Amino acid sequence: MEEDLRQELKRLTGERNRVVWEIAKTGDLSGLSPEDKKLAEIMLEHEEFHNQFEIADVLSEHEYDPDKETNPFLHVTMHAIAETQLGNRDPIEVYQFYNAMRKKKASHHDAVHLIGVVLAPLIWKTLREQRAFDLEEYRSRLKKLKYMKPGKIFDLVEKEESSSED
Repeated sequence: MEEDLRQELKRLTGERNRVVWEIAKTGDLSGLSPEDKKLAEIMLEHEEFHNQFEIADVLSEHEYDPDKETNPFLHVTMHAIAETQLGNRDPIEVYQFYNAMRKKKASHHDAVHLIGVVLAPLIWKTLREQRAFDLEEYRSRLKKLKYMKPGKIFDLVEKEESSSED
């Protein structure tokens, strides 16, 4: 029963992603909710995933191997989360981190990716341990990492994650 529900959720999510993509391609996003509009804009920015967006409903069954491939739907969702946090300046540390990365010559897109790099491991930890998201840890990491060069952040976060799994 639980597996059937999970499969149905994946199917519905794939259909929704395909519909958002179809609307995004028209260029008229006016009928979308603010969340779907943001997702559509981010989808359009990621040309490398356009083929996958075309068949989003079919790909909903695909299990992505995180060591070998990027899940385009997860990628744009993380972008949307980071963009929303930036727009709301909530938590404020996201906005401060973003500005610090921009001052260090990171593009807007790369700075948003770096927010995702900081956020994603905390989301996985939350899901893996089935507990509440640790907002204070997220804020603390953003505060600490804003002083680093953008190119060093990914390596540090990856190193921290691999050492915490041991």
